[in-house]
Amino acid sequence: MEPFHHHRHTIFLVLLVFLVPPPLTLCINQEGLYLQRVKLSFDDPDNVLSNWNPGDELPCKWYGVTCDSATSSVKSLDLSSSNISGPFPSILCRLKNLTFVSLYDNFINSTLSDEDISMCQSLEHLDLAQNYLTGALPGTLADLPNLKNLDLAGNNFSGEIPLSFGKFQKLEVLSLVENLLGGMIPSILGNISTLKQLNLSYNTFSPGQIPPELGNLTNLEVLWLTETNLVGEIPESLGRLRRLTDLDLALNALTGRIPSSLTDLTSVVQIELYNNSLTGELPSAGWSNMTALRLLDASMNDLSGQIPTELCKLPLGSLNLYENRFQGELPENIANSPNLYELRLFQNQLTGKLPPNLGKKLAFTVD
Repeated sequence: MEPFHHHRHTIFLVLLVFLVPPPLTLCINQEGLYLQRVKLSFDDPDNVLSNWNPGDELPCKWYGVTCDSATSSVKSLDLSSSNISGPFPSILCRLKNLTFVSLYDNFINSTLSDEDISMCQSLEHLDLAQNYLTGALPGTLADLPNLKNLDLAGNNFSGEIPLSFGKFQKLEVLSLVENLLGGMIPSILGNISTLKQLNLSYNTFSPGQIPPELGNLTNLEVLWLTETNLVGEIPESLGRLRRLTDLDLALNALTGRIPSSLTDLTSVVQIELYNNSLTGELPSAGWSNMTALRLLDASMNDLSGQIPTELCKLPLGSLNLYENRFQGELPENIANSPNLYELRLFQNQLTGKLPPNLGKKLAFTVD
């Protein structure tokens, strides 16, 4: 009878092998396991992560995930506008080749701790804009050696901009627009020599001056300091920003004259200085350097004198100088601009006739 018993045990063992399912995580690689933990940390009401299947061998076809074609390691995670919520998943930083993360326009909440972010050593692009992050900006962000793009706009970050932010090695874009940041704009930002865009608009900074050191950012193309509680004069040093295309200093309490050095901004396309307390005359000369200028808005200030003839020779599209104290006549050559679509000069002390050819080249309205 012994052989029969042995045979019965063998059948039983074989049945067990077929009946016990393999563990679900048996197939997925280590990076996939980390992403599974990310999925568990999020509330995902729209099931955008439904194809994050732990039975897959690699996570490379999962929604929002991109892998390196040669190594199959995860290099990018883009879950923009996915209606997900939860804290920032710091386990992402264990993905050693992850260079791009965008969680833009979601409900990412809680704080972003120094420890959480400092492990993401490969990151080049971090976009957490339009979320619900609170607390201080992590000073360790500046320790990420390859970071080029940092967008934290539209959150509830508070406290001061960390002084460590002056140590970024490769940063090209820094956007902190629409947060609750306090303190003053630190002069140390003038050390980020690689910076192309500095966007700090709409924050609750303490009253302070534009740091003259920002004139050292000679690669800068965009400088947005709208409604940042700026006082004092516009520093002459901003005229060194020869690559600048967009300068916005509107909605502040800036005083004094518009520095003549601004006419050295040979690449600038638009300058917005409206709603300040600027005084004196517009620079009388140098405008001919600014062949790219299409929009100048210096309305709602306390500027006086005549509107410069040289300014009106530029191919402007929009010139807004209303609610100032300009005097004299509007230069005739403004009528020759081929691009003019907006000219607003109301509430000044201008005299004389409008140029006879005004509006013949292009239909537009004059206020």
